[in-house]
Amino acid sequence: MALAVLVMAVWASNIAAARFAAAEIPGWALITVRMAVIVVTLVPFVAIPRGYMWRIFWLSVTMGTLHFGLMFVAIQHIHVGTAALIIQTSVPFALLLALIFFKERFGWYRAAGILISFFGVALVVGEPRLSDSLPYAFMALISALAFGGANLQLRALGGVSVFAINGWMAVFAIPQMALMSILFETGQVDAIANASMETWIAILHMGIIVSIVGHGLWYQLVPKYQTNQTMPFTLLIPVFGVSMGIVLLDETLNWHIIAGGLVTIAGVAIIVFRGAGRRTAATPSGNAPD
Repeated sequence: MALAVLVMAVWASNIAAARFAAAEIPGWALITVRMAVIVVTLVPFVAIPRGYMWRIFWLSVTMGTLHFGLMFVAIQHIHVGTAALIIQTSVPFALLLALIFFKERFGWYRAAGILISFFGVALVVGEPRLSDSLPYAFMALISALAFGGANLQLRALGGVSVFAINGWMAVFAIPQMALMSILFETGQVDAIANASMETWIAILHMGIIVSIVGHGLWYQLVPKYQTNQTMPFTLLIPVFGVSMGIVLLDETLNWHIIAGGLVTIAGVAIIVFRGAGRRTAATPSGNAPD
């Protein structure tokens, strides 16, 4: 539990650091540089996970390009707190994908939680500050969908070193992200060359602390526990994210964010704690799971 809470704080700091660095470097170029930091830091020290490379490649598409890439582009235009709230939809998305691909069923409580959480996100997306950046809010929503899918993909990688997953996923993701930067961005080379020291510190934080420490710990937790045991902790991301946005980036709250955030978190809480309650009830006395 302590490790999961730590991961959520680190992930929230990732959104704040990305928002800060994206002010100087365009999103696709920024995530490309971040992945390069991961490759340099990890790949020389990890073995090639033979037999798993195709799975890691597809993980690089979902977790790398679709999740991180789209989120970094979106974060240039939406606030940290807004992004942190939208990412909460990864929980209902993970349940829906588990239903489709793994035939994991859920009752009407969780169905109601899914509807409530999406209604909360609709409130967040409807705030006045997003009127000019609505496409980027939906981009963040797609990023959340990709993150939900990536967590399911990680089940098949339980026997692989978390550092090998991180490092080789970055190797596969860099060409994808660099291509997106070439196609959709301009001036990125000059932006990288002229980036401030603070921006490079933010990039190193994202590449080392967030990716290696944060995601390294998460990759250890996900294969060991069911989705509805690990995903509840993502409820903490908006708390940390909104707080960091206010303290570090002088962002402000309005009633759309507060109301939408409370509704979203309530919906996600219904989903995850309903599952936790059923597991507890189904566990025989004296045989609690580790």
